[in-house]
Amino acid sequence: MDKITRRRFLSRAALGCAIGAGGLALAGVIREIIPPFTRTNKKFTIGNLYDYPVNTFTLLPKHKVFILRDHEGVRAMSAVCTHLGCTLKRAEDGFLCPCHGSKFDQKGKVLSGPAPSSLAFYRVDSAPGGQLRVNMDQHVSYEEKFEMS
Repeated sequence: MDKITRRRFLSRAALGCAIGAGGLALAGVIREIIPPFTRTNKKFTIGNLYDYPVNTFTLLPKHKVFILRDHEGVRAMSAVCTHLGCTLKRAEDGFLCPCHGSKFDQKGKVLSGPAPSSLAFYRVDSAPGGQLRVNMDQHVSYEEKFEMS
């Protein structure tokens, strides 16, 4: 049987580390490419207007969307960090990425990185039966909201 020398052991350990690092890098690249193609339910109902109290931010974890309701109307904002796609957490003065520390204000604007861009807002409109519907295919500005009538 082949005797394992220190040199052979270290060579194999280094090769194993290199393969592992390459695999992690490949997984990161695939994670960036795949989500846009695998996202389903780009249009979904979120319930009635009165399910969301005034001056609240409600996370819908299934869709990774925050529903923002104020006295003017309702908005839908992405809860996905623009850096690497982590789900944001609500913070006192906005939103925080628990993965790498990006901070966003209440309007989705980046306060500190590494996030490269602001959060997306999606169209909110009415669906049959008095329900509200979010359409993730239609990006809107912060100023555009579903207004109560």
